[in-house]
Amino acid sequence: MPATISHPSLARASSSLAILVLAYTFSFIDRTILAMLVGPIKAELHLSDTQISLLTGLAFAIFYTALGLPFGMIVDKASRRGLAAAGVAVWSLMTVLCGAATNYWGLLAARIGVATGEATLSPAAYSLIPDLFRPEHRSRAQGVYAMGACFGSGLAFLIGGWTIMAVSGLPPVSLPLLGEFSGWRLVFLVVGAPGLLVALLVLAVAEPRRKAARPSLASPSLASPSLAARPAAALSALRRHWQAYGVVIVGCSVVNIAFHGLSAWAPTLLGRVHQLEQGQIGLILGLGFLGPGCVGLLLGGWVADRWLAAGRIDANLRMALIGALGAAAMLSGLILSPGLLATVVLLYGAIFMMMFPMGAAPAALQIICPPDLRGRIAAVYMLALNLIGMGVGPTAVALLTDYAFADPLAVGRSMGLVGLTAGLIAAGLITLGRPSFRALASR
Repeated sequence: MPATISHPSLARASSSLAILVLAYTFSFIDRTILAMLVGPIKAELHLSDTQISLLTGLAFAIFYTALGLPFGMIVDKASRRGLAAAGVAVWSLMTVLCGAATNYWGLLAARIGVATGEATLSPAAYSLIPDLFRPEHRSRAQGVYAMGACFGSGLAFLIGGWTIMAVSGLPPVSLPLLGEFSGWRLVFLVVGAPGLLVALLVLAVAEPRRKAARPSLASPSLASPSLAARPAAALSALRRHWQAYGVVIVGCSVVNIAFHGLSAWAPTLLGRVHQLEQGQIGLILGLGFLGPGCVGLLLGGWVADRWLAAGRIDANLRMALIGALGAAAMLSGLILSPGLLATVVLLYGAIFMMMFPMGAAPAALQIICPPDLRGRIAAVYMLALNLIGMGVGPTAVALLTDYAFADPLAVGRSMGLVGLTAGLIAAGLITLGRPSFRALASR
């Protein structure tokens, strides 16, 4: 395949990107909505903070990440939009089934189903975006795609808060085979059902031809299409250049510990400690992700593109480093148990800083990854990002609250300690790995 295959028009690429962002937004709505429902779910199903954290964190992350690798292999060989559309339909249906759960194990099984569907989208998107956009637009395109995390988290909090208030006085809704939906159960129905329409929309995403790898981007042994077609090719690339890939995959994944700790427990912090109502919590956190979060993503991508144009080939890692240190500084303030206004300011600042690595890391991988391995490398990245971030973040906060502090009101201090530790570790890993990344990228 010639290396100079033209890209789709910018309008076609942008419309496809908009659909992918919409799907990613819905994935975060369905993933995050449970954080707004901790109180009523705990009360009805008699759960602890640690059990709740498994639903939002480790149990979800294990299946999300484990299935990402086989889906990444499918992405490199089959229709990327077809796989993504099927995934959207699956996770939307399973979100509805979360509302039908009558016990902890039923809710856990439905959450695993949500994880299974969501595992398809990002490997497909990370493979599609480099084929949709020219190199000079890719960092911003990845940043825009990552904005789905902000849109989804923000809308999950806004919709969750408003829906909880709206359905509180409504009679139960009965569905065939699923039973009655009322209270917190109705919230899952409201946010899950529209995703089935989004699944149809994903089928309109452009499916451009895959760009061939240039020998300068891959070692000679990986430039061969026959070798690149093997499942072990991604692991071979990772072993050969483990320091360059590791600085992106592991370093940025550790930042995600702070992100998921905040996403999972910020609603509880504002409700349990500061006695806010669900509508107020949803408004505060929704505006935080839709405002500072989106600005951080766009600014990070824009600055990285400017630095890359100026010859700083590790520009994306610089943005990730700034984000890690900034998030650590902001979240450390929660250790002091500040008042409501200071807490909101610190949360907004942390959200803003944590968005820098979200777009920077995938764009950095594109610089050093052969194009015919992007789906599998993206799957490895998503495995680490979510197994480390989603698996550790919510559960670490819950364990500190339940056992180290043994005080439900200490949830803010737990978030602060987890965020500070994760940010500093991530900054150290990124700093140590930058020379190896620069060496490989310059080749």
